[in-house]
Amino acid sequence: MSARLFYFKESAIARIIDRLPERWERVALPGLEGAEAELLSGGVILVDATADQVEPALLLKDRHPGLEIVARPPNLPTSVVARMVAQAFAQIELRSAHDLARVELARLTRELANLNAIGIKLSAESDTEALVELILTKAREITYSDAGSLYLIEEDAGGQPHLSFRLVQNDSMPVSFKDARLPVSLQSVAGYVALTGQILSLPDAYAPPPGSPFTLDRSFDERTGYRSKSMLVVPMKNQKDQTVGVLQLINCKPDPSRRFTSGAEIEREVVAYPSRFQDLVASLASQAAVALEKSRLYRELRAALEKLEASQQRIIRTERLAALGEMAGGVAHDFNNVLAIILGRAELLLDQVDDARIRHPLHVIEKAALDGAQTVKRIQEFTRMRRVRPFQAVDLNEIARGVVEVTSSRWRAEAQTRGIAYDVRLDTAPLPPVAGDIVELREALINLVFNALDAMPEGGRLTVTTAADAERVSCTVTDTGVGMGEEIRQRVFEPFFTTKRARGSGLGLSVAYGIVIRHNGEIDVQSEPGGGSAFTIHLPVGRDLPEASAAAFPETRSRALKILVIDDEPEVRQVLIDLLARQGHEVVACADGRAGLARFREEPFDLVITDLGMPGLSGWEVARLIKEHRPRTPVTLVTGWGDQVDAEEAKERGVDFLVAKPFRSDDVLAVLRRASARD
Repeated sequence: MSARLFYFKESAIARIIDRLPERWERVALPGLEGAEAELLSGGVILVDATADQVEPALLLKDRHPGLEIVARPPNLPTSVVARMVAQAFAQIELRSAHDLARVELARLTRELANLNAIGIKLSAESDTEALVELILTKAREITYSDAGSLYLIEEDAGGQPHLSFRLVQNDSMPVSFKDARLPVSLQSVAGYVALTGQILSLPDAYAPPPGSPFTLDRSFDERTGYRSKSMLVVPMKNQKDQTVGVLQLINCKPDPSRRFTSGAEIEREVVAYPSRFQDLVASLASQAAVALEKSRLYRELRAALEKLEASQQRIIRTERLAALGEMAGGVAHDFNNVLAIILGRAELLLDQVDDARIRHPLHVIEKAALDGAQTVKRIQEFTRMRRVRPFQAVDLNEIARGVVEVTSSRWRAEAQTRGIAYDVRLDTAPLPPVAGDIVELREALINLVFNALDAMPEGGRLTVTTAADAERVSCTVTDTGVGMGEEIRQRVFEPFFTTKRARGSGLGLSVAYGIVIRHNGEIDVQSEPGGGSAFTIHLPVGRDLPEASAAAFPETRSRALKILVIDDEPEVRQVLIDLLARQGHEVVACADGRAGLARFREEPFDLVITDLGMPGLSGWEVARLIKEHRPRTPVTLVTGWGDQVDAEEAKERGVDFLVAKPFRSDDVLAVLRRASARD
């Protein structure tokens, strides 16, 4: 505020002006004209209370509102005039303070509105990367910062916190972002703020306060020629007062649009961050922390929802398989009985006929029966919910290598004949063993490989990749084929669903799915039209499991045995009678369980062969009662349910050997050899 006291030269006031306090600067005005330059800075004009002086003074005040007029009545004591002038200067001070307060209020209103707008934008954003960008951009805008960076506090695999460098911005030079980590410690500026939770304002980052435990890493400045001078580092604290990240703002500039071209310009123009900027960015940092927490919760909720949806899909798929399995199981049993008759009779006739003209159609019948048996087995396979062999320690890498080799005839030789090329790659990582059945896992992986090859009719790249973490082992089959839309992806594991028309049965992926589920694992698929597909099998890490080993059975020829055959299907029963009799064994046959048990109690037998599903007494009951009467007599269970019967359960229920329908003569003869070897 100006402390100038104005008066007209040719006035009575001029005679007392020297008697007023010296703290006011006296300025004589020549008159109304020519006074404009002197009055621009404002002040008090002292005039006589006469029209010829008051009127010109009022005209001057109209043009210069910063002026205050004091009119001295005639003969007013000088001391009173001094008080009147002092009050006028006080009025000017009050008006000036009011103007400043109004300007400050307008600034605070703008800043508050800006903070509210930023808060709305932060609350509306759920993507973490976009949120980080928004936080740093707005923090730099409201603090006139030339540069800045943002860190988030994350935990490593061991649960130890660290600062993850997520973003860097710089107005004066392009900066490439490099992902990095800092320890949460007192040695770095950001680590100090993260650990203490205190705001840190440094007028010169190169000269931290004496005794500070931190130092600035100057490597960026030395590499680029930049100069990090003033610095404002603020913790981002959530509603629980926990620090979730750190905002680091660099080089406050008077003009926010300024772009520096040298370190010397920064040294000369950059200023320390004013306290009001600290308050602003502290408020923004709090909002940012809450927004980041919300984003984290949103990600976790979304991941949980996706996991729940995937789990529901698996449950629905499993229930569908179970329902289909109940239906398919009964149909498969009846088909197996029929196929057992066809296959058994064909093999018996082949043993009796030498004429090539007759043997050829018999071989056709035999092959058709075997093909039918394989189809029935695959139907039973994808509906089977439990394992039939004990799990052993399995190396998934070894299976993957074997599958790539065993399928080479398809992706190498056959492809060459068709004039196309497949680039098959195997990318393995060190794996712990899994608990599994080698045969089943190999079949599942072969099905995935064949499916991938079918998806690339014009050739392409197929990659088999293995990986592991602390809990799971994974194997992914990736192709560059036609891909599939979401509707097909959701149905891809359904039995009999196929997009290959006549080239596919729709069972391959269903079988693979059933195998993985029996191994307590998961299988998922990622795909998009034209972008290929990736099928991933996840299996739990196996612990304390025996090594896989091949079972060996003696090849001794069976001696002549007395065998009791129990089967309610006359044709199947007769096939067994004829097959066993041709091998020199004595056979007694019964049509149901009660008749068979009655015959067993009347005379001794070396072996009992019984069907599983019979009216009256089932094969399970027959086995139990036989073991109660003569525990050492071996019992063979012949079943049209395939290998869905659990071997361990069968042993516990008195069954020594299992034979699945339709059986070949070699299957039955192998049982006879093993029964003979028990004596």
